[in-house]
Amino acid sequence: MRQAVLVTGGAGYIGSHTVRRLLEDGRRVIVCDDLSTGHREPVDLFSHVYGPDRFLFAEASLLDADALRELFAEHDIAGVIDFAARSIVPESQREPRLYFEQNVLAFGNLLRACDGVPVVKSSTASTYGDPAEDAFPLREDYQERAAAESRFPDSQLDGSVEPLEVILDWYAAEIAGGSFDAAPLRIPTSVYGVTKAMDEQMLATRDASGRGAYVALRYFNAAGADVSRLLGEDHSPETHLIPIVLQVALGQRDILTLYGTHYDTPDGTAIRDFVSVADLAEAHVRCLDALLEGGASATYNLGSGHGHTVGEIVDAARDVTGHAIPTANGEPRAGDPERLIADCSKIRDAIGWRAETGIESIVESAWHWHRLHPHGYRTPQEERYNPFWSRWVNIAAHRRSRPWSGETQDLDSDEIPSHDPSCYLCPGNTRVSGETNPDYTSVWSFANDFPTLTQDAYDITHEDGPYRARTSRGVCEVVNYNPNHAQRLSTLDVDAVATLVDAWADIYERLGERPDIAYPLIFENRGLIMGNSQPHPHGQVYAYSSIPDLIVAPQIAEFARYREETGGVCFVCDAARAEVDDGRRILAADEHVTAFVPYAAQFPYDVVIAPTRHVASLLDLGQDARRSMAAAVLHALTGLDGLFDAPYHYSLALVQAPTDGVDYGYHMQLHITSLLRGPGLRKHVVGADIFGRVVNPSDPDEAAEEIRWAARRAHRAPG
Repeated sequence: MRQAVLVTGGAGYIGSHTVRRLLEDGRRVIVCDDLSTGHREPVDLFSHVYGPDRFLFAEASLLDADALRELFAEHDIAGVIDFAARSIVPESQREPRLYFEQNVLAFGNLLRACDGVPVVKSSTASTYGDPAEDAFPLREDYQERAAAESRFPDSQLDGSVEPLEVILDWYAAEIAGGSFDAAPLRIPTSVYGVTKAMDEQMLATRDASGRGAYVALRYFNAAGADVSRLLGEDHSPETHLIPIVLQVALGQRDILTLYGTHYDTPDGTAIRDFVSVADLAEAHVRCLDALLEGGASATYNLGSGHGHTVGEIVDAARDVTGHAIPTANGEPRAGDPERLIADCSKIRDAIGWRAETGIESIVESAWHWHRLHPHGYRTPQEERYNPFWSRWVNIAAHRRSRPWSGETQDLDSDEIPSHDPSCYLCPGNTRVSGETNPDYTSVWSFANDFPTLTQDAYDITHEDGPYRARTSRGVCEVVNYNPNHAQRLSTLDVDAVATLVDAWADIYERLGERPDIAYPLIFENRGLIMGNSQPHPHGQVYAYSSIPDLIVAPQIAEFARYREETGGVCFVCDAARAEVDDGRRILAADEHVTAFVPYAAQFPYDVVIAPTRHVASLLDLGQDARRSMAAAVLHALTGLDGLFDAPYHYSLALVQAPTDGVDYGYHMQLHITSLLRGPGLRKHVVGADIFGRVVNPSDPDEAAEEIRWAARRAHRAPG
């Protein structure tokens, strides 16, 4: 059994970011979370993207000691990172017993279950209470020095909450027995801080008895969001400063209340040390690795080492968002110190960690998350308009995990030879028509032996009531990508794909110049699920005598409609701009092309690749842009191949301008789509998809991340 890292509270804010960091590092991760304050959506994301071999979710509370014992009995857990806790200061003041149970008793259960296993503990700067000015920047030995100097003979808890003596009685009776040091527990100004200080004592006691090393990490103010924009901060109620500021920017709150404006600080507002959640995640992983390598127990601060006033944070948010963000003055809140600034030299010297992200970048990443997720985490269940197909799509991601007991398709392929004597596409072989293929060495096309469209079709013009008929003429060709029978488009190198792109351009030009051809459609079907049983790498061309109805004719109308509504803007240009601005669905982008899963994808793994410049066809792209197109196609197909660790089944099409001589203001695109919705699972186009509205049982944001992760894995693989 492969060893795993257990992350408790891994469905929460910092926990989910750390889980992603571990998974990206190739670790096997088990998340244990009761979802009381965490969210199912990150868990589902990890399940879909990383798969069951790398990720497991156990929905359980740390108060359930039996569930914890079973978890450790069933899995080889090498280390624990613990985030499971309640962390809202005002709530802790109102409900001290709840916080004692959730933060102390539950943690005691975890320590008993993981006896001997190293633990990285999410602690807090709230254990420092409200230090005097001469204590800054705060070092990790502050409590010991304060106790030695008898700075806090009495509890610093607000008088309106449960007396500290009552909480200490709980601790003595239910955890520590009669022997514990009460001095550090008198320092915090909140019950939350007291419970975290108790947790640190429990870790120290465990370490002293030889039952497992630990690292306790005292956060200052975690903020920001993951670079993918798929993970972020979503609390209910929200009490953290930066999300609240951004809610005002979004119009979800009318005004920002500044709790305390007469502090002895540059602008009168409190000072806090903000640290990026991505930097925090990195620190947890490094600390765990240090313990796994035999490192000693330690307590570290995690902060930037310098503070920002609340007013400075508001100004940064105004700069990032472009919104005014009105404020009002309020009274200081109980338990909130005037300033908290960390001395982080200890962790820097020990393991080389330092906060790398500046406050502007922190606020910017948080803004991306909040503007894209204004209601927090939510599984998409809505209708979205797809301009590429001129239709509405039901995005029904909540149906993704529905049970299926029907047929599945085996995606594994047998060993394929480089030359198959029975293949009618291999060099030197004779086709059914009696023609012998040349010994071609690169791209080669020929007239389809079984064409749908021909030049010798009979003439017809017929009407019968609503029914009509017309002559069906055109050209069908087969395009062989490579002489090697065992290759696929996704396994060719970028030079070979660039050569194919050039060949596509030549075919489009050659057929498009014919007066009897209005539209050359270049496409590929790959795999049994998409109706192709011929593995030799090839595509096809259908050159129509009229503009086809399924995507091209509706797009012509869409171009015209959108230009009229927007004062001349191209919908493909605008869609690519919107995708780049959003960022969650981008697969690849450079100065020449943008590849993305569209916002209103019709099928689970739709991909669109669009030139950055407004161009009608491949003929308008220079060599650098064509090579970028080739690289984007290869990158997308590499990711799609890696989704289910098997050659992907798909249809690919170049959607270019008609060649009938009319300027439609067209902007070309390349589309890749598939009926696959899971390993061997076909999305059946039936019922509502045929007679009502197409249903996509997936989240396009999540689908893009699945493809990106598969591509990253492929690029990391040896060879």
